[in-house]
Amino acid sequence: MGHLSNETDFFAVLEDRRWLAPGILEFRLRRPEGFAFIPGQFLRFMMDGYQREYTMLSCPEAQTIDFCIAVAAGGRFSTEIQQARIGSRFQVSGPLGHFVYQGAGNPAVFVATGTGVAPFVAFCRSGVARALLLHGVHHADGLIYRNLLVAAVKPYIVCIRRPATIPEDGIEIYAGRVTDYLKSELAPGTYDFYLCGRRDMIRDATAVIDGRFGDSRLFIENYG
Repeated sequence: MGHLSNETDFFAVLEDRRWLAPGILEFRLRRPEGFAFIPGQFLRFMMDGYQREYTMLSCPEAQTIDFCIAVAAGGRFSTEIQQARIGSRFQVSGPLGHFVYQGAGNPAVFVATGTGVAPFVAFCRSGVARALLLHGVHHADGLIYRNLLVAAVKPYIVCIRRPATIPEDGIEIYAGRVTDYLKSELAPGTYDFYLCGRRDMIRDATAVIDGRFGDSRLFIENYG
């Protein structure tokens, strides 16, 4: 993850916490006065003996700095954030990162797996609307923030290997991986691809894009 703007260390207070879905936790920090960032950037949490980096979900005008994380059984940060009392302080550093919306150019294609949808939530909350979003999940309950996303981007395509009934209007379902969709369903053209997810998805999607959409631009953020 690279740097884009001035980094500073500060303390932020835990204001709220809730479960979005089984295994996915959202938490909010009180935004310090004067803290500014660009949607898509992340903060680094400096814990006792280790660090973790998480993308901010908020728009730049919000009063809180929001995050969502996939809770890992026995994970150090997962355990700490679940057990922390509201009002606890966390030492963080940022804003950091270069995975930000580059503006209108080629048609934008957002590709996410799991909680890798976080930067696209920040984009949409900040007014980015003209994009195709592919969201790969294992189960339908992993479609966090779907009401926001389906209202903001067109089309919003859920890539799920076991087709499920999704009640919200405006969501298309594709029975397969996001990389399968890129291989067989996306029309030829020149795009701006934004990929956020695990390294194996990034690797496979990059290979498809290089082979089918060689003149396109590619922006990448690895999660885990």
